[in-house]
Formats: sequence, C-alpha cells, structure tokens
Amino acid sequence: GPYRKDGPDMLVGFAEGWRVSWDCARGLTTPEIFEDNVKAWSGDHCIDPKVVPGILLSNMKLNDEDPNLMDLAPTTLELFGIRPPAHMVGKSLLKDAS
Repeated sequence: GPYRKDGPDMLVGFAEGWRVSWDCARGLTTPEIFEDNVKAWSGDHCIDPKVVPGILLSNMKLNDEDPNLMDLAPTTLELFGIRPPAHMVGKSLLKDAS
C-alpha cells in the first residue's frame, strides 16, 4: 500500500542470549557497545525464528489453509469491526468476512 516506503529497511534479529540494552529499548544510547545485563527481563520479543517459526494459532475458523503474515492486520481490523482500507495488503481470514 501507500505506506510501504515507511517500513524499516532492516529488521534486527538476535541469537539466543543476545538482546538490546535497556537504554536502547527506550531509544537511548550509551558509550558501551556490549554490556552485561544485570536486570531481569520480564518479557522477550527477540525470538530466533529457527527456534520459534512464524505460526498463526487461532481458535476461530479461518477462510484460508495457508494464511500469510500480510493477512494479520486486515483480520485484526475485521475482529474489531473495522473495514480494512482498500490500500491494505492482505485479506481477512475470518470465515464470515466478505
């Protein structure tokens, strides 16, 4: 769609045991390149795709046997009763979606 140019040029993934620093996660920078993490993480979104491949789990019937990542946004909007904009790539995966 028209917002494709606003997407990132690169997404950084992390190997097991490696993460960005607390300051980096908040948009800050420090002089250190590598530092020990002395704080416990309460959550983690840095998953190695070889360990956790992209899988869509749903407790609802879907209208596609092979859903695409691009279908998640239109499906989510549909769940909230919002019609996806015409320029949005992907389709709703809901059985009763038109």
